[in-house]
Amino acid sequence: MKSWKKFLVLGTSVALAIGTLAGCGSKASSSGTASSNNLAGKHVFMFKSTGNTFGDLMYEGFQEVITAAGKEAVYKSPAETTVAAQVQLIDEMITQKVASLTISTNGDTGYNDVLAKAEKAGIKVVSVDSKLNPELRTTHIDPTSQEGIGSSLIQCATLIALGQEYPSDGNIAKAAETALATYSGKEIKFGVLSASIDTPVQNGWIAMMEKELQLPMYQGKVSPSLDKKYGNDDLTESTTQAQAFVAEGKVDVIISPTTVGMAAAGQTLKSSNSSIKLTGLGLPSEMQTFMPKEASDNSFDFVCPYMMLWDVIDLGRVSAGAVLGALDGSFDGKVGSKFSLKAFGEYPERTFEAIQHPADDGSLVYEGMPYVFHKGNMKTWISKL
Repeated sequence: MKSWKKFLVLGTSVALAIGTLAGCGSKASSSGTASSNNLAGKHVFMFKSTGNTFGDLMYEGFQEVITAAGKEAVYKSPAETTVAAQVQLIDEMITQKVASLTISTNGDTGYNDVLAKAEKAGIKVVSVDSKLNPELRTTHIDPTSQEGIGSSLIQCATLIALGQEYPSDGNIAKAAETALATYSGKEIKFGVLSASIDTPVQNGWIAMMEKELQLPMYQGKVSPSLDKKYGNDDLTESTTQAQAFVAEGKVDVIISPTTVGMAAAGQTLKSSNSSIKLTGLGLPSEMQTFMPKEASDNSFDFVCPYMMLWDVIDLGRVSAGAVLGALDGSFDGKVGSKFSLKAFGEYPERTFEAIQHPADDGSLVYEGMPYVFHKGNMKTWISKL
């Protein structure tokens, strides 16, 4: 896998988004909660509930970093996706004197009392994926920014429209600019198959797509206007909207910033044998019949040559780095404070800086840029996500 995280800005504005997609990505899982009853001095990772692949993969990265630091990680998540269930577990962990808690919350409120107890007990708390209120967390970890997602989706769609394979160095911004520099054909047109017309997360990404299209490199070559259709995150409605794109024949690439839309558009384009291509935010397990899976494949023999989401495992790694920095005193979570992660696998050594969260008075750390699934790594991810 190649990671092309160019800047430390992954989040939502994405802060708003990951919880939504995490729910969409839920699968049965055997990871569940840790069986250990002795939690003293251990570092707990808590997802929304057991049996969620997103949570399992985040814990994989979290555990990797904690273990490499010579400490012990524990996965403790409730069976029910409720605030009350998480609060009960947290209360138990305070009694058992855990060292830290990294949590993806089930709601916006209800944690104040129990986390006040945790603070008094010296337990460091970091939220990841869906955030705690700023007074309850050291910092919050998010995957990517609205701008990061919006610009990357347009760059990928541009390369796909021009018949370009995913670049070997992962630098899609540079590849798109280079490809457009010599392009003199008809104006390229993109369609967007989104969730509902009033969904703030997807609308934020779409706004960033439109901002990206204002850059000089697209002028006269890619239409600044997006053809938007909404499937309400319903498979039947999304399929109907995808069929409308095919019938109208006005767009070159459909961009779908929702996993439901991706699956619906993938099946529609494949069944109709349409020349329209597809990219967006999708799950490898759901998109495997519409995408290349072997390095030797021609990506353009498939409906979706490549797509993106984010590296969920890396999200867990970054949250572990924040916790360890908070515990050793090198990272206090205030805007401007930093922590570093050593290189793991194909990930280089990186330094992360807390920035002002756009939606509250707390800080935010972004994981990186969106992660692209393509013919070189699809096989690795199909069984995971």
